[in-house]
Amino acid sequence: MTWLIDTDVFIEGERGNPAFVPWLESVQSVATADIVRGEFLLGVHAVPDVAKRQRGLEFFDERIARLPSFASDPADYASAASLAGEARRNGKGRPSLADGLLVAIALRTGATIATRNVTDFRAMGCPCANPL
Repeated sequence: MTWLIDTDVFIEGERGNPAFVPWLESVQSVATADIVRGEFLLGVHAVPDVAKRQRGLEFFDERIARLPSFASDPADYASAASLAGEARRNGKGRPSLADGLLVAIALRTGATIATRNVTDFRAMGCPCANPL
């Protein structure tokens, strides 16, 4: 099984969650997605504190940049909008378009999403788990 790591799991790792490194080192196949890389870096660059921003950039270089990354396919955007919109319409969650895009990528590649936000991902019918 390939784990597709969501942004919130990386944020926990960067913040020093003690479960992050052991989990990451225990799994056989992990990847991330281009959208996750972008979300993480957006958050890093928005931090006003220079030292925290530098710590985030170092974490990115050490943990995220080295992982394989799934690119989105043009058809993934239509799937993402449909999946996230349906979940919202049915009151099952409040997934963002980025969440929907991650689900579309996971469904296309057969990956399971590693996330702390299992409610929104399950609302879109995606296999997921909170590894932390």
